[in-house]
Amino acid sequence: MKIGILGTGHIGKTLVRKLSAAGYDVKVANSRGPDTIEPDVLSSGGRAVTAQEAVADVDVVILSIPLNRLPGIAPLIASVRAETVVIDTSNYYPARDGRINAIEDGQVESLWVSEQLGRPIVKAWNAIGSDSFARKGKPAGSQDRIAIPVAADSDRDRKVGMALVEDTGFDAFDAGTLPD
Repeated sequence: MKIGILGTGHIGKTLVRKLSAAGYDVKVANSRGPDTIEPDVLSSGGRAVTAQEAVADVDVVILSIPLNRLPGIAPLIASVRAETVVIDTSNYYPARDGRINAIEDGQVESLWVSEQLGRPIVKAWNAIGSDSFARKGKPAGSQDRIAIPVAADSDRDRKVGMALVEDTGFDAFDAGTLPD
């Protein structure tokens, strides 16, 4: 499976390392360009590319960028094939993201993201801290393996998200559809 990841913050770089180590073909981009991606992020086989290259010809796009930057990448995501699964890992932090009135007024964050991007999304990896995500993954079947919820309106997309969560060292919990 081919995966493009946008974002090399704590969650993004851990995703690059874990999914590359699991055998996926991983391309990664950040807002500063491929030459600014640290070698340790690519140590398991991920490739640094531009944002346009990261979303081209992939089965899955994972967005690991601040929530307030998602509307700005909507045109880039519009270029992604309809069958490509889009996974969002973000959370709303008003101190970082500024006030997002729709969310403050009660709109569910994941639905706001889907609306901004103009397409369905999967929500995953947003319910674990970056340090725990980087250090606490365990092999399948481990008695004390941590579970991470995965939600999506599409059963197919949710299954893809769940398989990827499993491959990063965590049990995937089927959280159902995105809340209305």
